[in-house]
Amino acid sequence: EICEMLEDIARKLIKENGLEAGLAFPTGCSLNHCAAHYTPNAGDTTVLQYDDVCKIDFGTHINGRIIDSAFTLTFNPRYDPLLQAVRDATNTGIKEAGIDVRLCDIGEAIEEVMTSYEVELDGKVYQVKPIRNLNGHSIEPYTIHAGKTVPIVKGNDTTRMEENEVFAIETFGSTGRGY
Repeated sequence: EICEMLEDIARKLIKENGLEAGLAFPTGCSLNHCAAHYTPNAGDTTVLQYDDVCKIDFGTHINGRIIDSAFTLTFNPRYDPLLQAVRDATNTGIKEAGIDVRLCDIGEAIEEVMTSYEVELDGKVYQVKPIRNLNGHSIEPYTIHAGKTVPIVKGNDTTRMEENEVFAIETFGSTGRGY
């Protein structure tokens, strides 16, 4: 229902404003150990629980210009440090981004911030780690993953951001192994 509600609201706003636009991709709703890219089938009877960590990923496009947006939703405050780690890491990535910046430097900054956080779950302390095989990316008209990858961990790729490029800075945090 969450995915359907978001998509219905997006369609309504697009129609009300007479935009040449639409949904960019199916809305993702990934729970707990599933970090990203899960889209429930129609009729899925899963019910969101108090202790669930829910990641929503949705997007629209206007004239082919894609908006890729994601957020994490929790109800139990014990996950607040995880949410703060991801929020701060994302903001760090955005602040680091710019013309001629090496993508690996953004990844290193994101990893440094994210791994500075810990979460206590059931009496055990876990370091927050970036999920290293999920990344941000460049975006071009009608192309959501346009070729350049913005890592969220330290790496050696010296590819740089260039003028007039558009990027989605996406960070994914975990109390697990980070992959």
